[in-house]
Amino acid sequence: MLAGENDINNLISSVTWSGDKDQIARKLAFSYLSTDQDANIKSVDIPLGTRIMMYDDTGNLKFDGVALALEKEESDIEIKLSCMDMAFYLKSEVYNTYKGSPAQITAAVCGEFGIMTGGLADNGKVVEVVSTGEKTIYQIIQTAYEDAGMDVHIYMDGLILCVEEFGAQIAAVLTGDDTVINASYKSSIENMIDQVLVLNDKGKYIKTLQNEEDIAAYGVVQKIYKKSDTKKDSEEEAKKLIQSVENTGSISITTDNYECITGRKVMVMKAGSSICGLFNIVSDSHSIADGEHKVTLGLDFEGIQE
Repeated sequence: MLAGENDINNLISSVTWSGDKDQIARKLAFSYLSTDQDANIKSVDIPLGTRIMMYDDTGNLKFDGVALALEKEESDIEIKLSCMDMAFYLKSEVYNTYKGSPAQITAAVCGEFGIMTGGLADNGKVVEVVSTGEKTIYQIIQTAYEDAGMDVHIYMDGLILCVEEFGAQIAAVLTGDDTVINASYKSSIENMIDQVLVLNDKGKYIKTLQNEEDIAAYGVVQKIYKKSDTKKDSEEEAKKLIQSVENTGSISITTDNYECITGRKVMVMKAGSSICGLFNIVSDSHSIADGEHKVTLGLDFEGIQE
């Protein structure tokens, strides 16, 4: 671990490295020793804004970000530091209109802010995204891909912004009970919407969209969609409101694999478990302490491949 030019590995007892599909940036949190009362402890100053870089055991860069918050208690000799990777800067708001394929729009908005881009998924569909100051860089990119009908993961590889289709890479194959600590499963209809009434911009009825299977099983839970943007297909936008049964789960493992992160897939083959198959990773939390690497993965059961 580097804090600026300082190697701080010997000052850190534990690290938590995490990501989530609903958050812009990956996070890093750790506590480090800081005291002037012990000559054996190297004194390192890590002010807010310091560049923080974490490497895995083979020297590969896994986190490149900045220190954003610190906490210290007078009775403690440790300082708690919270960091985000360089995607933190994607929160800057934008004033512009963009037209082109999702990759072209991503390159354009990133170019305005001096952000380098790497691999950018693209299907070639031309879309238009307008921001009069209400959208961030991240939201511009996200909207471009959503309007083009693509489900993607936006992430930073060091200083380079990349976009890939969600679940494009398989991070690991988990087998046996020796690496799997625990697994859990949840099924819910709390957020279910199985019927949508589509109205035009004057509030007049156009049509009804239904998930007939869910209506038969659980009854009608209705939402109304009123067309407000003439450039968007009202039926396609209304379809996005339909939500079926949510099946989610999580799995906790011990591993030396740093590749099990949000946006990728994991194959779970744990004998006797109800969680078995190929899943998208929608959240991850890596805890590294005392030489042990524990990982908890949030799994998306939608479109599960067995």
